[in-house]
Amino acid sequence: MSEVKFKYWIQAARPKTLLVSMAPVIMSIAIASKYITIKWLPAVICLVFAVMAQVLSNFVNDYADGLKGADNERLGPQYMISSGLISQQQMRRGIIVWAILTFIVGCTLLYYGGWILLPFGIVIMLCAIAYSGGPFPLSRHALGDVAVLLFYGIAPVVLTFFIQTGFVNWQIIISGLAIGIVVDNLLIVNNYRDAENDAKNGKKTTVTLFGKTLMRYLFYLNPIIAIILIYLVFKNNIIFWYFIPFLIYSVFVSCKFAKAKGMEFNKLIGMAPLEAIIFALSITIYLI
Repeated sequence: MSEVKFKYWIQAARPKTLLVSMAPVIMSIAIASKYITIKWLPAVICLVFAVMAQVLSNFVNDYADGLKGADNERLGPQYMISSGLISQQQMRRGIIVWAILTFIVGCTLLYYGGWILLPFGIVIMLCAIAYSGGPFPLSRHALGDVAVLLFYGIAPVVLTFFIQTGFVNWQIIISGLAIGIVVDNLLIVNNYRDAENDAKNGKKTTVTLFGKTLMRYLFYLNPIIAIILIYLVFKNNIIFWYFIPFLIYSVFVSCKFAKAKGMEFNKLIGMAPLEAIIFALSITIYLI
């Protein structure tokens, strides 16, 4: 990996989006604090593993879409492969090295959660790769949103909670679904921006299948749906007050989304992940 300038690997990791893998873990730790005294070392490891798994997925996405030429008329930042800043061989090597490191970090959690975590960890890593790579890329078959709900919502929230408490309940699963819905707004922005290019390249997304109008309204509704789900978990009317900053920010982002055109969507790629963090912090502050 040293053959390529470090800054190009950073760009391939897409640091502006990494907040979406941090938010579910932060929220899960906050909810677990209702039941037990938090064990901070495994909490930090969960956070690191979640971020590393997302970086792995981003590397594979850069490699896969770069090979398919999906970047030729793309409005977003260029992929490192298609721009020639990282070669195919270097990216393949980088993916292998990063996958091994991610697996090693994940395996340390077995000490805290037991061997039952191993198959779940393997599935998470395989899906991080399968999101854009492999014989059936999820993102190219309109399954990207499902993958987000599962692997940026339910999976990290439930597994982090289990590692802390040793059990799982329906409340933590619904909480994971809620933040997964918020995170999905990032994918909607990305697919909305690239809809024409995706259709031209045969890439199926929910935007190309259901149209921009429906997905735009879903973007507006997702924060409200997420709050309703969290209310069903905690069943306390006072919780709505803690989500006022989140709603204000969501309305602000929605207004930007409604007016955005072309390259303007790139600014929203940086704004949408913050929505997930504010959501997680709203729950954290409520519980504190």
